[in-house]
Amino acid sequence: MWKYASKLHSRRLAGPLVRHYRVLAIESSCDDSCVALLDKYLAHDPPKIIGQSKSTLNSAKEGGIIPTAAHEFHQMALADLVQGFCAEHNLNSNSPPDLICCTRGPGMVGSLSAGIQTAKGLSIAWNRPLIGVHHMLGHVLTAILPKTSQPDLAPPRYPYLSLLCSGGHTMLVLLKSITDHKILINTSDIAAGDSIDKCARVLGIEGNMRGKELETYVANIPEELKAKFSKINTSSADNEFKLQMRLPLKGPSHLKVPDVVEFVFSQFQSTLQRFKEVNFPDQNIDEVTKQFVAYKIQETIFDHLIDRINISFFKHGLSKNGDGELAGVRDFICSGGVAANQTLRKKLSENLTYDANLQLSPDDMVFHFPDIALCTDNAVMIGTAGIEILENLKVKSDLKFLPIRRWPMNELLDVDGWVVVSDAEFHEIRKF
Repeated sequence: MWKYASKLHSRRLAGPLVRHYRVLAIESSCDDSCVALLDKYLAHDPPKIIGQSKSTLNSAKEGGIIPTAAHEFHQMALADLVQGFCAEHNLNSNSPPDLICCTRGPGMVGSLSAGIQTAKGLSIAWNRPLIGVHHMLGHVLTAILPKTSQPDLAPPRYPYLSLLCSGGHTMLVLLKSITDHKILINTSDIAAGDSIDKCARVLGIEGNMRGKELETYVANIPEELKAKFSKINTSSADNEFKLQMRLPLKGPSHLKVPDVVEFVFSQFQSTLQRFKEVNFPDQNIDEVTKQFVAYKIQETIFDHLIDRINISFFKHGLSKNGDGELAGVRDFICSGGVAANQTLRKKLSENLTYDANLQLSPDDMVFHFPDIALCTDNAVMIGTAGIEILENLKVKSDLKFLPIRRWPMNELLDVDGWVVVSDAEFHEIRKF
């Protein structure tokens, strides 16, 4: 029998709208079946979210996502989800959307295929253009949407930096345009979100989203305990909890500014496993030790992110030691599932440092934190990215395109399947 957690959140707009074009978007790159409807009501404003729905496979008992199970879940859930959503929003052959978007990659091929085939079917049935979207570009471009916690913040302007931080990817990207991307930092092993999930599992923290459960667990630790934990040095095991947890890539064997700046996350799980085997071989970790370790894991993983980003700032700044890549950067986006973590948001806002010659102070950097609901995988981000691809690049996808498991962000247009949109079709879609 299928086990799944279904989440449905639909937001309708009050009052009349002057509609220019509507976009139906589908996301299915991992274990979330998602659909959304956007309205691009004004040429120079971000789209409005008419509604969105999501169903998520529950993999808590399995301890992680099994690709075949995720594929079968999408096959079961997605068509029914889309059918109900279209009925709710009166989308049919007599009133179709003007553009269809779906996730092409990167992601799990089976999961991606389910969304792509659904989108292709709708494209054929309704005779509407289709765009296969880059999943990570979608995460970045959520920053152009209005933000509940930053209602007066203008959208980011190129060039800007984006920290993409999720269960599948963790990278710092410099974006000079929708297609001009340079990856300044990538992971050499696993993503931050994957590391957090695996550490939470070792600690015995349960739930379908273990990273979120770990954040909640740490947030509920009494403040006086957290204050005590923050003063305990774990550079060696010479502390009351016997935990040694150092920042990766620090020490005499590592260059202060390496030729290639990377994130490293796999060692956190191995460190925790060794700690448990040595200190608690035949019993569960006691509650206070569990609280301490959970606190230190979250803090140290995020401190590693901050440390590597600061090194990248120095390496790419405007001083005699830098290469000037960051000239003109004023906006910093944090997106992806881990970007929902409030501790990470606080650390980014307070702990990034800047090259004095970068002509940029901490107060000058504008941080963009998308709404929490748009940090995890969702179809709104896919529709938003599809709109940007259409309007800036004037391309769509042909019906022969296939899912892409690995798709570097700096190779957006270097894959097959792109077709130039004629001026006539472009204006037919947009109606401006």
